[in-house]
Amino acid sequence: MPNGFIKQPIEEFNNQQLNFCAKIGGYTFDKVEPGEILKIKADAKYLSWEIATNSLYISYTHSWTTFGVILIQGPDGGIDGIAPPLPTVGVAPTAVHPGMRTRFSNIAADCKRSTGYNKAMGIDLQIEEVVTVFVPANGKPLVKHELHVGHPFFRYTKDQYQGVQIYKNSNKGLGFVKFDKAVNATYTDNSALPAVGVAEVWQYKFVYLYQGVEVGNASAIVEVLVTGM
Repeated sequence: MPNGFIKQPIEEFNNQQLNFCAKIGGYTFDKVEPGEILKIKADAKYLSWEIATNSLYISYTHSWTTFGVILIQGPDGGIDGIAPPLPTVGVAPTAVHPGMRTRFSNIAADCKRSTGYNKAMGIDLQIEEVVTVFVPANGKPLVKHELHVGHPFFRYTKDQYQGVQIYKNSNKGLGFVKFDKAVNATYTDNSALPAVGVAEVWQYKFVYLYQGVEVGNASAIVEVLVTGM
């Protein structure tokens, strides 16, 4: 069946799964089997774990790459290099079979052929395609952050944009300055951390890039407390 309503980016598809699982209990569809719903819930849980684990390994890859560069090119300070720790991965949920998109498409079809189904229900469950007009100038990045091996790690929704321009204020008296560009939906700031035990607040702003030009509105200021390791 046509499944244009299914989001293509993995994180957006996972959000679609999670929304469906959170709301399906509020509906009664006579063509949907309880076992189908359980499979979708298992899919959503497993994919959430995969996304988190994948992001974690990507972040640690940056840290190990930086460590390798320091080993090869850094000055000899008379002390041994300290390797970054290995990632601690969360316990995996029950494994599922491949074919998540097909299962989601199938349960959506069963919902739609059920008695009493209407499009408003489908929109609520995110199993109906909703066409929205993409206006680059309306964009404002929503950014989430955490620390990966002491370094700021960011995640934002890329959508149809080229990426983001990142501005950083290291609180050195210069205010916000152009720092870097991110073309992927995740980004790690691998700048040198403060001296061991010293804490600093780094601030960031993100602006979408579209066709090589900054567009839309800057994100809210993101403050990250970093401490030397």
